[in-house]
Amino acid sequence: MSLLLLIDGYNVLAPSAPPRSPDPMWLHRERAQLLERLATHLPGSVRQRTQVVFDAANPPRDRPDRFVYQDIDVQFAVNYPEADDLLEEIIRGHSSPKQLAVVSSDHRVQTAASRRSAEAFDSQSWLDSLLDGNLRLSPRANVIDRDAGEGRGDHGDDDLKLKAEDVNDWMDEFGF
Repeated sequence: MSLLLLIDGYNVLAPSAPPRSPDPMWLHRERAQLLERLATHLPGSVRQRTQVVFDAANPPRDRPDRFVYQDIDVQFAVNYPEADDLLEEIIRGHSSPKQLAVVSSDHRVQTAASRRSAEAFDSQSWLDSLLDGNLRLSPRANVIDRDAGEGRGDHGDDDLKLKAEDVNDWMDEFGF
């Protein structure tokens, strides 16, 4: 299954600055809160196809630079100057970018998404919508919500219907 949702982690967190006297764990708590919110509000079928990328300035010492949290792929951009470089690489290499939703307010990342016809969402409005029970994905995303009714998002039967543009995309893909 290909990636469906790509999130610029620190961009969504948007901690403006550390507290005046930050303890060493403040950034870890911010990351953990974001991941928990995503795990709580994304249906399982989306969590399994979600990747969150964080800059590597302060990766956690007790974890590898890539791990899975409640089915969400979490990666620190340790071998990149910044997370934007890794995000661009992921977008560039995506096999079906029209199904990809990219969450970042960074114009560089949004431009990379637009070049590949991926859907780009501003971080704060996307997160606000998610917390209000409205998951915003690419209109061409192929999602079957196996968690409907489990309190992990508001998704109705409309998500299970094929859209005409999806059928056309598949027909084009297979040369019909």
